[in-house]
Amino acid sequence: MAYQPRVRVSQVIPSSAPAVWDAVREFDSIDEWHPVIEDCTIDEGKSPVQIGAVRDFTAGDRTVRERLEAHSDVDRYYQYSMEGEGGDKVDYLSELRIQPITETNESLATWTAHYDVVEDGDPEGEAEHLTKVFSGGLNTLRDQFSE
Repeated sequence: MAYQPRVRVSQVIPSSAPAVWDAVREFDSIDEWHPVIEDCTIDEGKSPVQIGAVRDFTAGDRTVRERLEAHSDVDRYYQYSMEGEGGDKVDYLSELRIQPITETNESLATWTAHYDVVEDGDPEGEAEHLTKVFSGGLNTLRDQFSE
């Protein structure tokens, strides 16, 4: 059974899908286009587009560790899971996908997250937090291509 994402954020990016995908495709490039993410690195021995690559980065006062689960240059998407503490989230799987808008030669960037919430967790708070994180990244990406 397919699960509906708990969070879905999308943004029209004023550039072609290949150009936008080129900016986001490497799993460790997120610190180049997301305003709150710093110092993103990939564990030694892995390519930033290799399934199983693990990225570490700083977001505010947190260190986050995520594993690349799927990556497709043909379909322009990647999926990743969260390792270690994820707040109230468990079984977390997120996807960033870039699709062409052929009529205008723009792109639709969609960022989704599927997860369960621990007992006594705050599902609304988790959804609100992820919506802000995803929106912040996609809005900055849009602005970078608007310049």
